[in-house]
Amino acid sequence: MPESSSRKSGVDELDVTLLDALHVNPRVSFERLGTALNISAVTAARRWQRLSDSGRAWVSAVPGSRLALSAAVFEVEAEPGRLLEVGQALAEIPQVGSVYFTAGEFDVLALVFAADMKTLTALLLERLAQILGIARTRAHIGLHWHSGAQWRLGAIDTGQHRSVVDESEAGDQRAARDSSLDPVDRALFLALQRDGRARYRDLARDLGSTEGQVRRQLAALTRRGMVNFRTDFTRSEGGWPAELVLWLTVPHHELRGTGADIALWPETRICVSMIGSANLLVMSQVHQIADLSEILDRIHRTFPAVLVADQRLVLRPCKSWGRMLDSDGHGHAVVPVDPWAPITDRPRSGTAPD
Repeated sequence: MPESSSRKSGVDELDVTLLDALHVNPRVSFERLGTALNISAVTAARRWQRLSDSGRAWVSAVPGSRLALSAAVFEVEAEPGRLLEVGQALAEIPQVGSVYFTAGEFDVLALVFAADMKTLTALLLERLAQILGIARTRAHIGLHWHSGAQWRLGAIDTGQHRSVVDESEAGDQRAARDSSLDPVDRALFLALQRDGRARYRDLARDLGSTEGQVRRQLAALTRRGMVNFRTDFTRSEGGWPAELVLWLTVPHHELRGTGADIALWPETRICVSMIGSANLLVMSQVHQIADLSEILDRIHRTFPAVLVADQRLVLRPCKSWGRMLDSDGHGHAVVPVDPWAPITDRPRSGTAPD
């Protein structure tokens, strides 16, 4: 497939194909990418560099299936005129992974991560709720994270998928989250949030290690299910401009199965079960707002006992797993998600990505 020169900015069809392959394997080499997509490795690298440099796409390290963390959804009603200020303050806190401005009863939805329940409690009661400009809050404690990190865009076929997938490094998704990272592994995890495709020699330089040691360290972390990777991009430019938030009330005995099934739907970005009457949060990326009706109909057909307690539209993402976003959804800075960071009174400023 020849490289199109019709669009020097934005995301075109070849870019979406490249991104879909990178969703399958975020750290796949450009040589394998080129072979799978029938383009040269140079073209694959140039395409990725353009997307990355413009803030339209990025790769980040995320917790693997075995990494023990406590999580919560923190909802905020802001005082009049202070919505953007509140969202920015939340986004600068390292334990806050993502921040979304939403339409509905609450103005802001934030995903919060901590090393343990004691720290999470302190964050919710002593740090987040004290941000100036907040009028009202509501917190939901997470039970189980059903969705993964490798979303599919439907742009590559089965053969191309096999060409880029690397199943040898996948952790057991059924395993319990019962392991933690030591300080050395945490440093690598945080560095890979800034650039999940960073070269081993660059990581070794930044971490004061050797290339061989970093290579072995990362291989062990991914094999054990401690660290995973995800590819993100400015979805509005790739044909997915609308994001929906659904709160579902699911009978307790159906909760795990329902969450597992919805997590597999192609629109699903986030699916996590919570403690509360509305006990399943689903965030879906769709092509248009009207697609909400189809999703609601599918929920009703597939899960007759499930009630939709609330439905909202994401007006704008402010932070997406550590990546600070501008009003167009482009990444412009990074505040790595650090569940082990000390709880401070002042938020940490974002750092420019490498």
